[in-house]
Amino acid sequence: MLLERSHNGRMRIVSYNIYNGGEGRADPLAEVILAQRPDVVALVEADDPATTQRIARRLKMDFIEAPGRKHTSALLSRFPISETINHGLNQSFLEAMVLDDGGVEWPIGVLHLPAGATEADETVRLSEIAVVLKILQAYRDGGRPHLLCGDFNSNAPYQRIEPQRCKIKTRQAWLKNGSNLPRRVIQTVVAAGYLDTYHSLHDEQSQMVGTFDTQNPGQRVDYIFAFGLSKTAVKSAWIEQDRLAKYASDHFPIGAEI
Repeated sequence: MLLERSHNGRMRIVSYNIYNGGEGRADPLAEVILAQRPDVVALVEADDPATTQRIARRLKMDFIEAPGRKHTSALLSRFPISETINHGLNQSFLEAMVLDDGGVEWPIGVLHLPAGATEADETVRLSEIAVVLKILQAYRDGGRPHLLCGDFNSNAPYQRIEPQRCKIKTRQAWLKNGSNLPRRVIQTVVAAGYLDTYHSLHDEQSQMVGTFDTQNPGQRVDYIFAFGLSKTAVKSAWIEQDRLAKYASDHFPIGAEI
């Protein structure tokens, strides 16, 4: 059953791949995040602990880090973080609980799937998303609302992709794939019952607003998925593409208010 929020409180969450740890860019990254007025921030490629700590101090948030085999995911929150699990995986996968102002405990997953725009790359991601969905299955079986966000490095079947707007490596993969980009991972997540919060409020068939990369934003590979919430529970959703965000990282941040 899809649920509304059980109280009048709202939560603003931002997911942001800060690129290779963000070292030397902590202040511009913090400025970009502060402009979103978030309650919770999911950071991907938070590989430099000093940078993550500096951003958290600027935001006046508690934080938890979860190193994977290649990268680190982190969760920053002005809400109390009550429980965390580092699931590792190939890149990184963090599961955490936050207690919002209304007393609702939210399970939140911060995920980073392997990069690459070929169908072979997508097959690797499919094997990892199957593990992630199995980890979260107890929440789904119990009908418990939760969030899954991060850099999925995959495109959704409902997105209109214009290859000429993508980086050269992606254009080459587009041709190798037979004029397409992989979309099976996101289809799998949606089929499992997750709501793409950004897509729920925006028609990506008619207007594509990308998150990657910031110089050639022809793809949206960053997502905030919600399970157990209706579309009406998503009050706003956005991608921040201001000038500072264009240079602070190679991804634009994505946000949602629920």
